[in-house]
Amino acid sequence: MDIKRNTWVNGGAYLLALIGTIVAEAKGIHALEYVCKPALLIILSSWFFFNSRRYGDRFTLMVQLGLFFSLIGDVALMFVHLDEFNFLIGLGAFLLAHICYTIAFVRNISEVGGMDGWILSSILSLVIGLFAILFSWELQPRLDEDMVLPVLSYVAVIAIMGIVACFRYMRTFPRSFWLVFVGAICFIASDSLLATNRFIRPITWAPVVLMALYATAQFLIASGSLLHVLDPDTIRRKQATEA
Repeated sequence: MDIKRNTWVNGGAYLLALIGTIVAEAKGIHALEYVCKPALLIILSSWFFFNSRRYGDRFTLMVQLGLFFSLIGDVALMFVHLDEFNFLIGLGAFLLAHICYTIAFVRNISEVGGMDGWILSSILSLVIGLFAILFSWELQPRLDEDMVLPVLSYVAVIAIMGIVACFRYMRTFPRSFWLVFVGAICFIASDSLLATNRFIRPITWAPVVLMALYATAQFLIASGSLLHVLDPDTIRRKQATEA
């Protein structure tokens, strides 16, 4: 058994790191958080890399970069209690992560092309777009002047990531689409809860729930992307273009 590629081993380690992170944040145990929170994305990135490297292309590179920038964001947010500026660093890192995911999804869409499934894709993307507009409308008056541009830019970028994920419908393996799509929704929900807790009103249970949503989002996006890469049709198409 190759431990580096085994889903059950890495999934179990990922779950343990998540539990450790939730306990650390709930109890304020920074030493435990410093170990467990970075471990989440290190484990996930390693698992994705060792499973996808045989079929690596720009799609896998952008997903890997998305995981990397997410790791940087996680590390920065761990130190917000020491310096509030780390929040902006984390925000910037996650913004880059979402741009990377978006580029990966656009590449998937452009490779397949066609208009199949555009009705459902359009409906789902419209819902995400309307939510982003309404949430921004609610959030903007509560932001300090110097936070308006970075926070609203982030809302726009993560909404675009979710919208682009919608248009992978009928352009990839069905399980790949739904895993990535649900992951994108979990990411939007997690960050919306984070913004609500930070800028609108404090929510006592927010840290636990948003961490669970965030970890679920990253795992689903990485898993769905890996299914797309390892799908036989994707492999054959890639081999044909390289022949």
